[in-house]
Order: sequence, then C-alpha cells, then structure tokens
Amino acid sequence: MIADQRILYQLGIIGVGNTLAGNDGAGNAVVNRLKEKFPHMTDIYLHNLETDPLELWDILPSAKRFIFVDAVAGKPVGRLVEVSKRGIRRAWAPSLHNMDLPTVIKQLCRLREDDEPEWSIWGVTIDIPDHLQEGLSAAVFEAVETLVEILSERIESKNYSVEAPTAFEQFENT
Repeated sequence: MIADQRILYQLGIIGVGNTLAGNDGAGNAVVNRLKEKFPHMTDIYLHNLETDPLELWDILPSAKRFIFVDAVAGKPVGRLVEVSKRGIRRAWAPSLHNMDLPTVIKQLCRLREDDEPEWSIWGVTIDIPDHLQEGLSAAVFEAVETLVEILSERIESKNYSVEAPTAFEQFENT
C-alpha cells in the first residue's frame, strides 16, 4: 500500500529488508510490531520497503521526515547504530535493485526537483546471511524489541525527531 499523496505525515518509519533472509528482516519486524501496537496512526506513516528502493518515489512526498530501520552488516550482531548518510552496503543484496538508501533518496529528490526530507537510518548489525530462512536470531530479536520501545515512546510523545538516541553508535560502512 502506497501512502495517499494528499496526506502529509509528520514522520515516516520505514522498515527496510527481506524477511526471507532471516535477520535482514529486522527493520520489517520493527515496523510490523509498530503497526500492531498503533493500528490507527494519523500522523505517522508505517511502511515496509521489502524489495525495490525505487518505491521511495511514491513514499518520499508522504512525510516531512523519515526514520529508515534497516539491517546492516557489522559485528557484534544486534548492535544499534545510526548509519552515515554517505552510503551503506546492504547486509544482503541479492539483486541490483538493492541500491543504498542515501543514493536513492538523493537521486529521487533531484528528479522530483524537491528538497530532501529530513531523514536518518537506524540500523541493527547482523552477519551477512548466507542462505534463506525466516525468523530473527536472539540478539537481533532483542535489538528489534529495543527499537520498538524507543519508537513507541517517540510516537506516544509525538516526538518526530529523526535523530537516533545518543546510545546508538555511529556506523560508517561505505
């Protein structure tokens, strides 16, 4: 489901990943839990970006700011990080459609001749998946639970900031 273009949400929380690749679906798990917890949101747009990052063409105009929740390759598994906007390698990139988010956002805004919305990427570190499987490891499940708590507090307090909490480590993986 694509956001109604007439609606301008205060914040979009977008889960990025592939649930068929186990821990790579961490961002999707966060958004799914938030959808269960807050089924009638009117100021927050909750969406999963599962396959094609160019779907952002339809999503970017829908909100003033975005938090992208994604799995990123890094050690130790289950660490919460704020990812640099300079670009990231996907933890699991089985096709050419899996371009890095910063590049896609910049290029789509340039094509639209729009300013970039305020955004950040909150990551959960994972091992690079080497086979298909559903479900999260214990460490990633715990990180997902922590992210759901943090984002729930923000939603309930109407804190639309995209800044990651200070406890998150800065992560550069370019």
